[in-house]
Order: sequence, then structure tokens, then C-alpha cells
Amino acid sequence: MRTSPLHSALALALCAIPLASQASTYDGDCTNKPQSEWLSTSEVRARFEARGFTVGKVKAHGTCYEVYTRDKDGNKVEYFVNPATAGVVGQAGKK
Repeated sequence: MRTSPLHSALALALCAIPLASQASTYDGDCTNKPQSEWLSTSEVRARFEARGFTVGKVKAHGTCYEVYTRDKDGNKVEYFVNPATAGVVGQAGKK
């Protein structure tokens, strides 16, 4: 069975849709503090866990930490966090 270039392009485009929907949506700055003053990702994780979240991943992105969590009801929530204070500055999917 031969596959046309159009079918291949369509299949590739459909595979990319889930990746695009998971892309970060916050485009602001979270802090102007130097990285030497940022909390560690472990500290940010601990602060979110103390508030009842299950934390999957904490990663640096620009001047923010992205914190991937599940709330008390098991819903996935991605927060954009000031890495110097652990304060939430945004949430994926919300403006």
C-alpha cells in the first residue's frame, strides 16, 4: 500500500495537535530577580504539596517556573510561578 505525500502530511499535522495544546500559554515576566535569588524547584514543589497539590513537574521557563499539578479533585492544572516567591502569576488556559 502506497501513501501519498498528502496523507503523510495530514498524519503528521494530526500528531502535532496534542503537543500544541500542551504548550505554555503565559507570555509575561514572573520576576526580575537574578536566578541566584530564586527558590529551588524542590522548595517550590514542597510549597505546592503543602497546599494539597500533587506536583508532577517543576521546570524553569524564561523568568518563570512552570508547575504541573493535580488539584485536590485530581484535575490537571499548570501554574506559572514567580521563582523568587513561589507566588502564582498565571494559570494555563486562563487570562
